[in-house]
Amino acid sequence: MAQYRVKFDFVVYFTNGGSLSAQDFRLDIADEHIADEALAAYLIQDMRLLMAGRVDITNKEIIQEPHKRKAISAGGLPQAMVDLSKVDLSAAELVAQAKDYPLRVVADGESYTLSRLVV
Repeated sequence: MAQYRVKFDFVVYFTNGGSLSAQDFRLDIADEHIADEALAAYLIQDMRLLMAGRVDITNKEIIQEPHKRKAISAGGLPQAMVDLSKVDLSAAELVAQAKDYPLRVVADGESYTLSRLVV
């Protein structure tokens, strides 16, 4: 079975100031596709970054290469980001957006994941 990694450049901007950047960074992924927001959430989770805000991803390339460790599933990762300092949404509007896929919400200098609980 083919194994995939994603190679990309990124800048993570922190809500309390500052940023972290890398070029040609590689992460193991479960299959040959990953959306930019899911990749941003994966990066934040994998590096255990606190107070992560906007993430810019460039030069993304999926490569077929053996994993260095077990890849996490991108299925439960946020597929979009909402920065409440830039948009005015009610809780109901946020919940409506999270109905179909998880969201990463940046508010009050913190980053949260909002997802629907499937029972």
